[in-house]
Amino acid sequence: MKKIFGAKKDKGPPPSIQDATERMNAMKAANKELKGMMKTVKIEDIDNMQDEMTDLMDVSNEIQETLGRSYNIPDDVDEEELMGELDALESDMEFESAAVPSYLQPESDFDADLNLPAAPTRPTAVPAGGQEDELGLPAVPRASLRS
Repeated sequence: MKKIFGAKKDKGPPPSIQDATERMNAMKAANKELKGMMKTVKIEDIDNMQDEMTDLMDVSNEIQETLGRSYNIPDDVDEEELMGELDALESDMEFESAAVPSYLQPESDFDADLNLPAAPTRPTAVPAGGQEDELGLPAVPRASLRS
């Protein structure tokens, strides 16, 4: 038996060819858009930005290495021993803060050694002339001019 295809069954290209055509049209549109975008992007700018980022990462790594530097602290440090030393230092500091330091303690009575008179406790009297200057101090006598 032979099959005869009628005009009703032949309605255009098969779906796979239509899909391929749609894909080609989409790829052409995407290609056109990418070409337009690539005109605005410069490879030199991207290279410069990458170089700057690399430099910044190098500086960041140097900072991290500096902060993470080891100061040769041994791994077998006894924490109880360290706490004991800290407590001893704290008790020394408390003792020193309660006592007057030796450099502030008087060695001897300097006033008695110098034999100075006692400081006046009342204001001194104005001389008999009774003249005072604008500050309330005794006026200084003026020398007479000789001709």
